[in-house]
Amino acid sequence: MKSLLVLLLLLSGTFAFSQKADPWAGNFKLDTAKSKFSGSPAPKEETVAVDSANKDSVKYTITGTDHDGKTYTISYDGKVGTASPATMDGKEIEQITYQMPSSHEFTGQAKGSDGSSGTSTVTLSKDGKTITVREHSKDAKGAVHQQTMVYDRQ
Repeated sequence: MKSLLVLLLLLSGTFAFSQKADPWAGNFKLDTAKSKFSGSPAPKEETVAVDSANKDSVKYTITGTDHDGKTYTISYDGKVGTASPATMDGKEIEQITYQMPSSHEFTGQAKGSDGSSGTSTVTLSKDGKTITVREHSKDAKGAVHQQTMVYDRQ
């Protein structure tokens, strides 16, 4: 009986270690030197905490300080293929629909509550150390913004 218990414990441990960890999960810091902002100023600093990013769901929190020194927190928690709200400091700012064409890439379409819209491509490097976000957006007044943001794993 004791050997059966030991065998079950070993098998359960093996199963737990054989499950793949989410390669996106972790904390990433914006590298403003590698990033490009067109049509809007760069934040002073920004960190993304990715809880999950897989074929089923995307959940992250962004904390940062804008160019004027004001702090902010943006949160998103949604299912892939379904429009879900992104909130800034607790207030909904847009609905984002993510698709996952590959294990290291997401595409997104956003519709802002103020009439803005945008598309994005989010890529995780093969080594899992860098996330690159390419955004093309139009604000509520029709001005076009393009930015490439590079985040390094912390």
